[in-house]
Formats: sequence, C-alpha cells, structure tokens
Amino acid sequence: MAETTVEKATCENCGSDVRDNTVFCYNCGKKFEQDGNAFNGTETASISDEAQTALDDLAASLSVDNAESEDKLALAAAERKKARVAPKKTKEVIWEADDTRSGFGFFIGSLFIFLLVAVVVFITVYWK
Repeated sequence: MAETTVEKATCENCGSDVRDNTVFCYNCGKKFEQDGNAFNGTETASISDEAQTALDDLAASLSVDNAESEDKLALAAAERKKARVAPKKTKEVIWEADDTRSGFGFFIGSLFIFLLVAVVVFITVYWK
C-alpha cells in the first residue's frame, strides 16, 4: 500500500499548524507573508518621490494646531452633553375624590362576581 504524506506549514514562532492563505497565526498571532513564512516586520517598502511628497502634503493639510483642536473638542463635548441632558419638568399631581359617585355600583358588581365564583366552585365540588 502506498503512503501519502502531506506537508503542513507550521508557525515559526509557536510551532502550531498554519492554514493555507492565512495572514496571522491562529495560536500566537504572528503575522505571515503570502508564501506562509513568518513576517519579522523589519522589511520596508520603498515609495516614489512623488508619492512621498503627496503624503507629506496630506500630512501637512491634516495637521492642526493642538490648541485649536482642543478647543474644537471641548466645544463638541459641550454640544454632546447639552444634547443628552434634557431639562426635567416637574409635574404636580393633585388627587381629588369624585363625590358624585357612590360605591353602590361597585358593591353590587363585586357581590355578583363573588356569588358567580361561589356557584362555580360549588358545582365543581359536588358534581363529581
């Protein structure tokens, strides 16, 4: 019988098996290159002079005076806080009893429900 061996890539840092086309090791988190070898992070990419000047111009346009940005942040924080805090309105509730009604209707209704429940219980107990 013929034996087939499959070579699996392993992480150089922790030795665990590495899946194909992975960017990071699932065990230790070390970054890999496209061919599966460990990436040491010391390699740098070279860019053209035009790209470097464009990046420098972009960085200059995005840089803001620190004090000015702190003022903007403080104003924005104040606006957010003002939007979250709503002024509380006090409500005063006054209970006034309604003297026009008598409790006679309530008493009759309660008595009817009590008698109905008593009849149903009596029937279920003695029907057996």
